Amino acid sequence: MKKIVMMAILCMAGIVIVTAQKTQVPVAAEKAFRSKFPDAENVKWEKENKDEFEATFSLNGKKGSANFSASGNWLETEIAVPQSAAPQKLLEGFGKKFPGAKVNEVFQISSAGGKDYFEIEYTLKGKKKETRLSAIGTVI
Repeated sequence: MKKIVMMAILCMAGIVIVTAQKTQVPVAAEKAFRSKFPDAENVKWEKENKDEFEATFSLNGKKGSANFSASGNWLETEIAVPQSAAPQKLLEGFGKKFPGAKVNEVFQISSAGGKDYFEIEYTLKGKKKETRLSAIGTVI
């Protein structure tokens, strides 16, 4: 009983909790994630750096990830976009800049700073790479 009470006190104080995969996630980050993505499934956390945590998850059949600060501030979200649903100008601009490249995955990135863009993971001459582009296909 004492152990349960102590865990409740630690959680209420905002002390770090431990998820199933043993990554220590601050309560504030976990709470902010659940508030922003209440329907997310298969959530797994990783520590990006000393003050940033990334949750990978699936949402409505799409894979994604979201980064939060230890204090619970949302930083960035990355959601997979089927190539068929990607903006045509994005794909045209990519094709002009990287002729012969095979698109592996397209992600739409939204950030707290308002700098939204796309990231394309691709293969060119046998090497896997990625690049960031605007919705109109300009390399960032």
